[in-house]
Amino acid sequence: MKRILISAIAIFSMSGMVMPSAFAVDESVATNESIVIGNDFEDGNAGKWLPFGNCSIAVDNTNGHGSTTSLKTTDRVRNYEGPSIQSSDMLTPGSEYNVSGWVYLYADSPQTISYTLKTLDSFGTDTYSQIVSSEIEPQQWVNVTGSIIVPEDALTSLLYVECENETVDFAIDDFYVLGDDSAFTNQNGTEFSDKIFMDFEDDFDGWCARGDITVVHTDEFSESGTHSIYSTNRTAVWNGPMVNISSLVEKEESYYYSAYVMYNGSEYENSHGFRLEMQYTQNGVASYNLVAAKTVSKGKWTKIEGYFTIPKEAQNICLYMQTDNIAEGAAATNDDKMSFYLDNVSIIKASIVKEARKVQKIIIAACCAVALIIILLVARVVYKRIKKKKEALELASKDAMTGAYNRNRYEQKIAELKEKTEHCKKLYFALCDVNFLKYLNDNHGHKTGDAAIIRCADMLKNIVGDSGEVYRIGGDEFVCMSEKPIAEKILEAAENESKIDKGYPFMVACGFAQYDEEKYPTITEIIAGCDKEMYAHKQKIKAENQEFSRK
Repeated sequence: MKRILISAIAIFSMSGMVMPSAFAVDESVATNESIVIGNDFEDGNAGKWLPFGNCSIAVDNTNGHGSTTSLKTTDRVRNYEGPSIQSSDMLTPGSEYNVSGWVYLYADSPQTISYTLKTLDSFGTDTYSQIVSSEIEPQQWVNVTGSIIVPEDALTSLLYVECENETVDFAIDDFYVLGDDSAFTNQNGTEFSDKIFMDFEDDFDGWCARGDITVVHTDEFSESGTHSIYSTNRTAVWNGPMVNISSLVEKEESYYYSAYVMYNGSEYENSHGFRLEMQYTQNGVASYNLVAAKTVSKGKWTKIEGYFTIPKEAQNICLYMQTDNIAEGAAATNDDKMSFYLDNVSIIKASIVKEARKVQKIIIAACCAVALIIILLVARVVYKRIKKKKEALELASKDAMTGAYNRNRYEQKIAELKEKTEHCKKLYFALCDVNFLKYLNDNHGHKTGDAAIIRCADMLKNIVGDSGEVYRIGGDEFVCMSEKPIAEKILEAAENESKIDKGYPFMVACGFAQYDEEKYPTITEIIAGCDKEMYAHKQKIKAENQEFSRK
């Protein structure tokens, strides 16, 4: 169980500030910094690192930074998947930390590696703060470093490593987080009660069966991380998982309680009521009290949350989860006795949560009042601000170097086309890649390499024009989506550009595809078709220009 003492939490809610840095975990580290998180995996153990998403992680004894061991991530299908470590009991909200790790790409080309901090605030909102994002060379150990200020309203935190290319395997080694860890004296074993978080990643965290049922620690389903606990073989509505919190919370002190519940199975109805309850003995009499109740939809993790104050005379205090009560004398149905999962239980002093929410509501109300006054009295100013905001959002979706739309905008478009496949029928797709970029960088310098990338982007933007959009999705890779045919124009323009001598070879490999009910029925298959055709074109160009091929 991870129990965290926070002596004070700043009230004003701020997002994490990300600042690049350059440091190494050696004698150059400032003496006032401590290693808060540190792993070299030399003992052959992954420690507290767990997979984020559906990937696999394992200690690799064949390749390491300065050794033969590292933590390798495989079987990735999404770009955010990678190794993660629950850092709630190690990082202090509002404090700054330096992060350093060595990364090895099992790839044939440079890829973008990022460190990200996921935090949960008092409103139950997840925030993702990027610590650092860096394009690194493959098949060699590269040091990636950055800094992060943990959001002041963070109740929990999770640090993970990801790669922009969702198919690439990678490894990490000598991974360290440095900062001031003096706030967490509970790492020495002292119990605190300001904040308690139970995620069941390692074990049952003290939870047991309430009644003659079975409670299992499982990796079958989880709200986050990899594990939860599963209650089955229930014979009554009051059966469920239970934990004794007598030594964890103060009496006559209000606490905020929350837990995630999920059930599935075709034999159950689509929704059912659940109750988070408190049981204790008071003056020799058992007392049962509702903390919170909520209707849960089948197959969906649902958060049940509420406040409760334990009386001074209470003894043997237990928190438990059960299905909804039934009328006295009624027989429990199959749904009333359903099996269910429990995950991510939080117990936090109400003063911490309520004060944060109170101030946040005041700030929101004040902002709304100011906005209303501005709208009523200075409509023109508001219009200009809205216009500037739209321009800023548009600018944020553009790649700074080429002026093409960036990867984020591309991912949004792909998500839209996955949801509405019929929109693909109106579009023509192209995937283009600048050939011999490695040769250009090595023999003509990175400025020339950048110039070639910009040249390719300008060529594609001129062709697509207002009929669609051009996205830079990688270092030298572009995707075009247009409402008009573009294949012949792009090939012709690329051929013409290759004949213009600007002091360096310029060739663009291209692949094209469009919706086809049998061959390319989805956006995923359309892009895959473009990629396959582009690869063939790239190999043809390389074969005809071997003097520029990467050595």
